[in-house]
Amino acid sequence: MSKLKLNAIATQALLDKEFKAALLSGKGQDRLGAFQLNDEEVQAVMSIQAMDLDQFIRHLSGLIQPTQALA
Repeated sequence: MSKLKLNAIATQALLDKEFKAALLSGKGQDRLGAFQLNDEEVQAVMSIQAMDLDQFIRHLSGLIQPTQALA
């Protein structure tokens, strides 16, 4: 998953209390549509189990895939 997408999700969670609550409760799958994630990415985000937003964002940052160098 790209760093840009993860940053967008984290930023939305910081700014939108309802979005944050949905993510932390495991009920935010329908709210991830705006981030153009594929099914695998949605499942990865929804599999995060966290007690608070800081913990969620730490787990989210672990989903960043390194970019491949251009040849």
